[in-house]
Amino acid sequence: MVASRATAADLPDLPAGMSRARMARAVVAAITTEAAAAADGRETGGILLGSDDGTVVEVRRAGGPGPHADRRASGFRRDLAHAQELALAAWAADGSVWVGEWHTHPRGPGRPSAIDLATYGGFLTDPTLGFRQFCAIIVTPANGADWVRMRMAAWLVTLDGILAVPLEVG
Repeated sequence: MVASRATAADLPDLPAGMSRARMARAVVAAITTEAAAAADGRETGGILLGSDDGTVVEVRRAGGPGPHADRRASGFRRDLAHAQELALAAWAADGSVWVGEWHTHPRGPGRPSAIDLATYGGFLTDPTLGFRQFCAIIVTPANGADWVRMRMAAWLVTLDGILAVPLEVG
């Protein structure tokens, strides 16, 4: 179960093949452009929009942090009004819904932190949101400081555990 003091290492790995994440190339480009702001040492991020059929989480759009985001070295809080506007526009354009979030870890690691897991647990247990799983993309700099070449790690989180999944780009 996702708990407020759990770390990614504390949670059981979910069975391989349970689900996977797929992302359009334009989404990767949008995330890497926004993620470069983390070179200042503060986290940044945004929402992931697409579809989740229980087998494939398809990410068709990624939002940025928004003008009123709170970016800190040890955390990130997105601009909720900005995220809601993006979600409404995506729904109107192609039926995309909120499937997860991406954010940076400027000093690593590329795994969800205890704070991340507590946040995702809140989303998963909120009956108004209807999540079965939550897709988290953690972006880190290559070689600890290279924000030109970044690493993206995809995670699927449920109340039963966490699974690192390959991020299919296409």
